[in-house]
Amino acid sequence: MFDIRSEFSKYGEYHANKINIAIHMVFVPTILWTSMGLVTLAQPHALFEFPTPISALLSHIPGPPPVANTATLIITAFAAFYIVLDQIAGLLATPVLYGFLVSAQQYALSSPASLQYLLALFAIAWVAQFIGHGVFERRAPALLDNLMQALVMAPFFVFLEVLFALGYRPSLHRELRNEIGSRVLAFRRAAKNAVKPN
Repeated sequence: MFDIRSEFSKYGEYHANKINIAIHMVFVPTILWTSMGLVTLAQPHALFEFPTPISALLSHIPGPPPVANTATLIITAFAAFYIVLDQIAGLLATPVLYGFLVSAQQYALSSPASLQYLLALFAIAWVAQFIGHGVFERRAPALLDNLMQALVMAPFFVFLEVLFALGYRPSLHRELRNEIGSRVLAFRRAAKNAVKPN
């Protein structure tokens, strides 16, 4: 569960088509951002108080602090999981997740029409994801096999794809691509054998 090679390759085998990956690069962040906004609309008030050291740290970050609600707990859990999977990439992803969280919360709480726009963007993003899988990948999304793994790994998969494109850990990237290629080949062979007449 806490192995970057296993988690990335399991998710990556459902995302081998370049067009589908490009769709995910745009719409996975959209789903994450709109989800945080919708969760905040459902629970606009703080559930807890940040510990004093956390509050002191947040006071030094420009902009408003996050609302201490379920959205904040979710993003914190995501960041912690990513750091466990890959310490450097997880730490690099943390400020990005923080920015997504705070901007989504502020938009949800400050815009009168935020619910309509968030729902529209959320729906469009999911439709695009399914088009990517149905038309280009020609394979059902990972969430149909493992919902939690797919939802949690999707943002980190996108973030790592960006890091890999920038030259991050090239040997790991090659290793993961090889593993994903093997998994995709095994899936295609199994699918081909399943349609052969007896």
